[in-house]
Amino acid sequence: MKEDLERYFVETVRNTRHGMYRVALALLHSPADAEDAVSRAVEVAWRHLPRLRQQEALPAYLMKSAVNAAKDELRRRKKAGLPEEALSSVAAPDDGSPIAHYVSGLPEKYRIPVLLKFGENMTEKEIAITLGLPRGTVSSRISRALDMLRKEINK
Repeated sequence: MKEDLERYFVETVRNTRHGMYRVALALLHSPADAEDAVSRAVEVAWRHLPRLRQQEALPAYLMKSAVNAAKDELRRRKKAGLPEEALSSVAAPDDGSPIAHYVSGLPEKYRIPVLLKFGENMTEKEIAITLGLPRGTVSSRISRALDMLRKEINK
């Protein structure tokens, strides 16, 4: 049983690692810091694996752990007094599409739900669990983000 759970964990990490990285990168704008955040998230999830009540919650738990690790890094930067401008030279790579440029310009509270919905194909319910927000808040943020993107594109 324990070996099956460990195998499931490894498989789930393989399947969600790219999404975890994209979300961390969207928050941190630094590939190296995003990789570190994902590694910390996987480590935390591994330590807490025995306490996980439902196996199917693991992907959302991993994503939530990545968001938390990235936010921890942002707090560390702020506490250390690292100016965001110094980090902007390490811009987050995008896929080169015009829409990716517009999405990267959204405020964080709108950008993250959009990335999770359209980049990771998560449902609003999964996003709500991942971000620790009510489903209605997730829905309204996605709707508002899409409105902002429409306005920006039509300029």
